Amino acid sequence: MEQRIPLMKEASFELSAHPLSLIKEVLSTELFEVKNQAFLNQLHQFKSSIGSKNELEGINVDLNQAMSLLLINSEEFQGPLIHYYAEKSSTKKKPGKHYVQLGNDVFYSPVKPLTSKQALWILNQVKWTSKSISSGQFIVQQRLNGELSEGKIQWNKNELQYVTQEIKTKQTVILSPRYFHYSNQFPRKILNDIPLKVNMRTMLVSLEQISLNYESGKLTEDQQFPFAPSFEALLTYKDPAAMERAIQTMKSVYDSLDWKGQSVKMGTQDIFFKRTSPKTLYICSNQKQFCPNGNPNLTRSNTGFLCKGDIGRLTSIKNTGWAGLVLDMIPAFRASKELFDGTKNVSSSKNGIEITFKPGKAVLHELLKTLVVYGQE
Repeated sequence: MEQRIPLMKEASFELSAHPLSLIKEVLSTELFEVKNQAFLNQLHQFKSSIGSKNELEGINVDLNQAMSLLLINSEEFQGPLIHYYAEKSSTKKKPGKHYVQLGNDVFYSPVKPLTSKQALWILNQVKWTSKSISSGQFIVQQRLNGELSEGKIQWNKNELQYVTQEIKTKQTVILSPRYFHYSNQFPRKILNDIPLKVNMRTMLVSLEQISLNYESGKLTEDQQFPFAPSFEALLTYKDPAAMERAIQTMKSVYDSLDWKGQSVKMGTQDIFFKRTSPKTLYICSNQKQFCPNGNPNLTRSNTGFLCKGDIGRLTSIKNTGWAGLVLDMIPAFRASKELFDGTKNVSSSKNGIEITFKPGKAVLHELLKTLVVYGQE
C-alpha cells in the first residue's frame, strides 16, 4: 500500500509502519501464537498509562494511513516525534500542549511539550514522500555520515531482516570474524553523541573504519575501569598523522597508567596495541588469546561491511555475582539480554542484515516486549 510519510533533514532516524496491519499482526501473534497472558496484561497497563495523559485531546488516528517515529536532533527541537494521520481534518493550524495539527497531519511530542515556535518550525521543516509499506514491515530512514539511507525491516515468524540499498564501500582489510563480529564505516553521529568529558572519545576522532570481534565482558572491583571487555579491534584513521594524534592524546589523558612499549595496564587488563599499517591500529584486551604471535589475524572484505556471529555476546557479562543481580533489576538491560539471548545467528550481505531467532521465539513478540520495557524507562 502506497503511504505518505514525512521526511525531516534534522531527523537522525525515522521508523514508519502501517498501523492497522501491525495491530492485526500483533493481536494474532499474542492471542493465537504466544498466548502470554502476563505480557498481555502488561501491554494493557502500558497502553492505559499512556492514554491517561490525554495529551492529544481526542485526535484519533486513521489506522489506514502510515504512522512514523522520528528522532530529531536540532537546535530548535531535540527528542522523539510521532507523526500520524488524523481521522478528522483541521483547516487551520491547531496547536496543543504536546502536539500540532495541520490538515490531517499530527505531530506529537510524547516526552515534552511543544512551544509555538517549535510547532511552527516542525511544520516548516517537514517534506513528504510516498513509500509502499506492506504487512510485517517497517520503513527506515536514517542519516549516516551526512547521507540519507533508506532500508526496510521485515520479518516472518523467526527471522528478522534489515534490507538496505546496496552498500557501496571500498574493499578494505578487517579482522577475521569470530565471536560477534562487526565491521563498518565509523558513523560520525556516534562521536557527536559522546560527551567531551569521556576520555575514550579521543580514540574516535578522525576514525574512518572500525572492525571488532567481541567475546564478552566482566565486572571488576577497579574504580577507574569497573568493566573489562574481552575484545579485539582494528581502527582505521583518516591519515597517519590522525592515528598518531589519537595515540599520543590517549597517553596524555591517561598519563597515570603504566605504558610499556606495546601495552598499557588498564585496571585488571593489559591492553595490547600495535600499528599494523601507517593508518591502522590494532587493539586487544588479551594478547595471548587474540594475538599470540604478535600479528592479528586479518582478512579482506569486498564491501567493508560485515556483521555475523552470536549477538548474545553483547550482553554477556561473566562473574557478576551480586552486581549481576543489580544489572538484572535494570529493565532495559534485562530486556536487551532476553532479546539477544533469543537469537540464533546474525549474518550480513551487501544489502543488509538477517537475524535468525531460536526455535520457539516469535520475532514480533520479542521485539514488542523490548519496546514496551524501553517505553516505560
